[in-house]
Amino acid sequence: MSIFDPNRKRNARGEKRREDLLRAAARVFGRLGYYETTTNAIAAEADVSPATLYQFFPNKEAIASALASMYARQMADAERSLDPEGTLSFEDAIHELIDICIRFNREHPEFHTLVVNAPLSEEARGEKQALGQVFAEFIAKRLQLARPDLSRAECSHHGKVALMIFRGILNELVSATRKSRPWLRHAMHDAILGYLQPVLAPANTTPPLQRRRRITSEIPASRRQSP
Repeated sequence: MSIFDPNRKRNARGEKRREDLLRAAARVFGRLGYYETTTNAIAAEADVSPATLYQFFPNKEAIASALASMYARQMADAERSLDPEGTLSFEDAIHELIDICIRFNREHPEFHTLVVNAPLSEEARGEKQALGQVFAEFIAKRLQLARPDLSRAECSHHGKVALMIFRGILNELVSATRKSRPWLRHAMHDAILGYLQPVLAPANTTPPLQRRRRITSEIPASRRQSP
C-alpha cells in the first residue's frame, strides 16, 4: 500500500487527482453523513483504489478536514466579495450576506455535516473560525457606516451576536424539510435584522424595551410590584 507523505510535492496532475478525490468525498459525506462514510466508499466513488486514496490522505479525518477547510475558504471569499464599495443599504447588505451563506450551505450540505461531526484538524478549525470572523466583521463594518458614533468594540459585539443567531437557526435549517425551509429562511432574516435594527436607532433614543428595563432598574426594589 502506498504511504501518505505530507511533504510530497505534486504536479498539476496530482493536484487534479486530489481535487477529484475531494469532490468524490463531498458526494459520499453528503449522502451518508460523516460517521457512515468510509475511505473505501470514497475510493469507490472516485473510481480509484484505496491505495491511491492513501497516497493523498492518510485517513477519513484528513479528508474531512481538507474538505471543510476548502469550503470555509470558498465561503469566506464569497462573503468578502459582497458589496465592496458599500453601495447597498444596510438591510439589503445583511439580506445578501445571509442569502450567500444559506445558498452555500444548501449547495454543499456536507459542509455543515463536517463542521458539526468531524474531528477537524487544527488548520480546519482555524479556517472555520476565520469564516465566522468574516461574517461578524462584515456586519460590524456596515454598522460603523450606519452609526459612526458606535465604537469598534460595540460594532464587533453586535456582529458576533448576529453570527450566533445565524448559526443557531442554520442548525435547524440544514435538517429541515423542503416545506419548512422557506419559513426558517425568513425567520433567520427576521431574527438577525430584528436584533440589529434597534442598534441603528439614533444615539439619543433608546428602544422601548431597553427604556423600560432602565426605568425599572431605577425604581427601588421596595416599590416594585410583581407582574
